[in-house]
Amino acid sequence: MADAFTPRLAVLIVEDDPVQLMEAAAALRDAGYEVAEASTVEAAQAHLAARPELVAMVADVDLAGEPLSGFTLAKAVAARWPEVAILIVSGVEWPSEEQMPMGARFLRKPFALEGLAQALRAVLAARGISS
Repeated sequence: MADAFTPRLAVLIVEDDPVQLMEAAAALRDAGYEVAEASTVEAAQAHLAARPELVAMVADVDLAGEPLSGFTLAKAVAARWPEVAILIVSGVEWPSEEQMPMGARFLRKPFALEGLAQALRAVLAARGISS
């Protein structure tokens, strides 16, 4: 965990299940990240547009009621904000190669909350960002 004087890296979690969103956000905060939360594609895009300090996005694939899946959101983010590292999570669907944006990583649900922090660190490290 970072000390009080070290700036914390800011990440965005996109998850429409309130309990999973709360648990994932708490785990990443405990791991030393500043966390923004979104439960819709629109909210995620608004956060990314308004907060240039966001270095990564963790997005669930199955976003209920959304015309865009997490895969489509990830591709849109990779195109508009290429500097943002992307971690896609799902317990429903395994991605095909063409569904994943270049450089994105995938984490299968269910996972231990420490596994989420480890996967995020790996995505950031692949981009040369240390956490």
